Amino acid sequence: MRHTSKPAAVVSHPDWCAPDRCGYLVPPVLAHMARRHRGPMHRVGDSRAGGLIVTYLISADALGPMVGIHAACRAGNAWAELSVPQAAELVEQLHGLLAQVPGDHGAGDE
Repeated sequence: MRHTSKPAAVVSHPDWCAPDRCGYLVPPVLAHMARRHRGPMHRVGDSRAGGLIVTYLISADALGPMVGIHAACRAGNAWAELSVPQAAELVEQLHGLLAQVPGDHGAGDE
């Protein structure tokens, strides 16, 4: 039996890809997880209080970027991968909800 060594595939990283989170550079947490580009995480909320939302960009070489969304609270965890148009629709819906609330929407409000 002769062993041949395959050259490692060259991976091109998008500008938004975070090297410390990229699935092509950092092994996946679980074996079934695909190796994908991952951008920096953005967090909103507190998991010990009302809940936490984490978002980031994610993609594979053959696919365009998607928005990864993880939600965590005392009742459990959920996640979704939204296409860019779906993420834009979610943003519009959130803006619509905020428009219904009277008063200032500053960062200090709870």
